[in-house]
Amino acid sequence: METEVFSADVSEMNTLGNGIFKQDGCVIFCTGAVDGDRIQARITSSRKNYKIAEMVSCDSASVHRCEPACSLFGTCGGCTLQHITYDHETQIKKASVEAALRRAGLGKFPVEEILTADPVRYRNKAVYHFSEEGSISFLQEASDRYVSVADCQLCPSLFTEIARDTESFFLDKKTKPVYLYIRGNRDLNQFCVVIGKGEQSIRAELEAFAERIREKYPQAVGVLAGNGRHPEEKGANLQVIKGRDYIEESFLGLSLKVTASSFFQVNTAAAELLCRKAVEFINPVPDEYGVDLYCGTGIFGMAIAKLHPDVFVTGVEINKNAVADAKENAAANGLTNVGFFCGDSADFAKNTYGSIDFALIDPPRAGCSDKMVQALCKLKPKKIVYVSCDPGTLGRDLKKLLEKDYKLEKVAACDLFPRTKHVEAVALLSNV
Repeated sequence: METEVFSADVSEMNTLGNGIFKQDGCVIFCTGAVDGDRIQARITSSRKNYKIAEMVSCDSASVHRCEPACSLFGTCGGCTLQHITYDHETQIKKASVEAALRRAGLGKFPVEEILTADPVRYRNKAVYHFSEEGSISFLQEASDRYVSVADCQLCPSLFTEIARDTESFFLDKKTKPVYLYIRGNRDLNQFCVVIGKGEQSIRAELEAFAERIREKYPQAVGVLAGNGRHPEEKGANLQVIKGRDYIEESFLGLSLKVTASSFFQVNTAAAELLCRKAVEFINPVPDEYGVDLYCGTGIFGMAIAKLHPDVFVTGVEINKNAVADAKENAAANGLTNVGFFCGDSADFAKNTYGSIDFALIDPPRAGCSDKMVQALCKLKPKKIVYVSCDPGTLGRDLKKLLEKDYKLEKVAACDLFPRTKHVEAVALLSNV
């Protein structure tokens, strides 16, 4: 390992919070450095094609550098970009999508814009964990280490208050919870609280906790208990103690029932922007028919149906609970031009015949399987709108589709997770 300290001018930055520069032609990544910094650095490890450095000091700070708002920045690992201005963060994320497309072999395709909402207090849900001593904590990124809870800048202050109250309540109880999960709507006039009851729990104590939360917070519409170590894992089996298991949310003019266990984007305001952009890219005309693949609880399909009542959409999702939620919400909103099918999206696309005008796909982080790409090309929709939570797999999948008679028309980015490494993107392809 090299120990010599050297000077460097940081020229680039990535979403992981690493400053990037070169030394003797070798690319070096330095955690905490910002493009525009002049730093003193030391190499800590070497790889085949790059090196890792630590910043010893910053001799001249970049204009993009700022003081992190959270005392846990650099410790909990959830945020990677709190040390730069938000304007600069959005430009880095926009550039990261363009770089992913370039690495996939798509050339210098420009991302037309990055959609943004308020970068603080945007999360509508949070999961806290209890240490062995009963302290309410976060789990450090990529580890099982507990980090004592501060006032997370990404969550509403109300969540921190509830977390502290929960910690205080259970400190002298026989029940030893393993997690606390809070899900609220954007106005925070409704939220559900879920307590992971662990192996040692007393029903009377859980009921007393529910009474306390509901008494102190009138907006707590439900208090539930769950199994396991996380509320969204298989077998969590959330059960209502007091109240109900859902909140009501408004989304693009839709009134939605969102259960505590169902998937819903954590940043409601930014998700609306992303959804509007996807519908804008589709730009359906009257009497067109489309499919919403990997539709989850049907947000995109319902948005298309709401904004374009003269088109019809079929949503496809393998999770039966998500499909049930989608059907219930569509009916509650009087949407007769959207339907939902429970099944594998690739199988549905493969076995569908007839004219498809558009396909909206929102696959998991791993992207589309080869089976899905082949099924899409067989289906031959006139337009494909691809919503992605991973620019790398987006680039890979777009490359495959471009080799199958499709042309890339537009790409936009969306910052659903400000101050973190994540960035979403939406792409429009047309059949040629």
